[in-house]
Amino acid sequence: MATKRKKRRHRGAVGKANTDLTAHIQSLGLTSVSQYQAWCRDHGFNGALNKSWQERRQERKVADRALEDQVADRELQAHIQKLGLMTVEEYVAWCTAQGLSTGTNKSRAQRKKEVELVGRLKSEAVLAGMKAHTKRLPDTIRLIFEGKVTDADLKRPHLKKMHEAFESLGRDRKGLQALLSVLLHTEKNADLFGMKPAITRLGPQGGNTFIEGLATLASWHKHWIRSPEDWRPNSHNSRKQFGALVRHLLVQYEVPTFMDMVWFLRDTDGARQQQTWFVQVGIGQNIRKLDVPVNLTKKMAHLFLQAPDESTVLEAFRWGQILGLGGETPQVRAINGTRLGSSFEHEDFWHKVVHFFVNNPMLDPDQIGPLVDYIYNQKYVPQEEVGPEGLVIQVPPAQPNFSIKGRSMNKLLRQVDYWHRQLARETRLPPKEWWPSGIGAFDHEVIDRLGQVKEHWRIQELLSSKELSIEGRQMHHCVASYAHKCQGGNTSVWSMQVEDLSGETHRVMTIAVNNRSRSVTQSRGRHNALPSGKTPNGRQRGFEKAYQHYLRHSKHILYLWREQEELSMSRKA
Repeated sequence: MATKRKKRRHRGAVGKANTDLTAHIQSLGLTSVSQYQAWCRDHGFNGALNKSWQERRQERKVADRALEDQVADRELQAHIQKLGLMTVEEYVAWCTAQGLSTGTNKSRAQRKKEVELVGRLKSEAVLAGMKAHTKRLPDTIRLIFEGKVTDADLKRPHLKKMHEAFESLGRDRKGLQALLSVLLHTEKNADLFGMKPAITRLGPQGGNTFIEGLATLASWHKHWIRSPEDWRPNSHNSRKQFGALVRHLLVQYEVPTFMDMVWFLRDTDGARQQQTWFVQVGIGQNIRKLDVPVNLTKKMAHLFLQAPDESTVLEAFRWGQILGLGGETPQVRAINGTRLGSSFEHEDFWHKVVHFFVNNPMLDPDQIGPLVDYIYNQKYVPQEEVGPEGLVIQVPPAQPNFSIKGRSMNKLLRQVDYWHRQLARETRLPPKEWWPSGIGAFDHEVIDRLGQVKEHWRIQELLSSKELSIEGRQMHHCVASYAHKCQGGNTSVWSMQVEDLSGETHRVMTIAVNNRSRSVTQSRGRHNALPSGKTPNGRQRGFEKAYQHYLRHSKHILYLWREQEELSMSRKA
């Protein structure tokens, strides 16, 4: 009798089971069956290899929790070290001593407050160490005024800043006395000795602390109409306190809040001129009758006084001018985002250009920046050509007689587009090169849950016209027109790039920085795209999914770099 043959398992099913097992083992961060079985024993699972998908899902959950715990432990250890401690026990004891929660699983905001607390405690310890000089801050201020302590004797930053403030007034004895009186009074009644920028958008530039603002106020002591000792603050906000003090000292009639910014500018002729306008408006003079760089109608002057609080005085002039001509707020913001928001050079010509924009209300405001760059380049920027024997020579601007009168907006936009394409091409001119700005580059790795590098981000400075040209050509925008600004040292241009898992590098965003104010003035992707993907020409529809992902993530990368280098963000960026 023939024996019945046992039905054999299909080899394909065996192969699939082995593949699934291998994939499951790798998902747990393991490499072999023996490691897997040992892992199962350690975590209370049986060591069988043939398990259901429900059992394997439970194992993956346990592995994910373990990985999250490891990441949390690393973050906790990094935080403990940032506080100057060594162990979790020391951290718990420190939290107890400070009256804080002793839990170790805290939010980013809670940990940030703990780091700030350590900074304050260190500052207080430094102040306590100044007993060799004095036990009271007012006495220290008097010693600085009398010249009995040097900058090297002072340890705390705000005291060093006060020393600089007294020195900035030179031999103006009455100015020095005015500064002494205002420092002593505000020490008792206000909170104006912080070292962060007084005006955020100006960044950490010279003059932009409340102490320096008080020194500038002291230099105007001849125009004080009241004594600082008679002033009392009605707010706990430092900027509002300063605004109230300056109005107490100088103002009889209402002055708009945005004009407070003039007291935190670098000591230049332009800054002194703007401070003069503040004083003159404060005693009731009409802004139209003052020596201002733009002709204002009554309506424009009225609108000037209503400019947003975060405006500069020059931006407020444009605000009044454009709205007075019948323009709209988006046009104001777009025009103030160009050189016209900070300069009134050749105003007779640019006034006509501004009027041209107002008369074209359907123009996308995002196009105004490229239009202004193009017009300025054609009318005012000398061109360079390769002359005989390969020498580079300068020739007059391409269109020195450029006029906006009778221009067609559509034709002008086509000319701008053609100019951008020209800039993107390589030229026969030797590349211009310039020194680094001094701002640091950025390097950041994005790690996946298995601890592998998923993305490698870099932000690096472009240091030649050739590099700008390559960036502009690959990103499809006109960054090559920044060469003269970079060579002058006022602006630096940076390329944000990311390397993916395959090792391929992608250009994601181009960034322009004002080196003096250390503020980001432009941050654009391909075709001038914002991180949201919006572009003036709607070309975001052609962006591949990978680039859209990088573009969205670029905003966070830019934030990390700004935090590292203490850069502010301009409103027009």
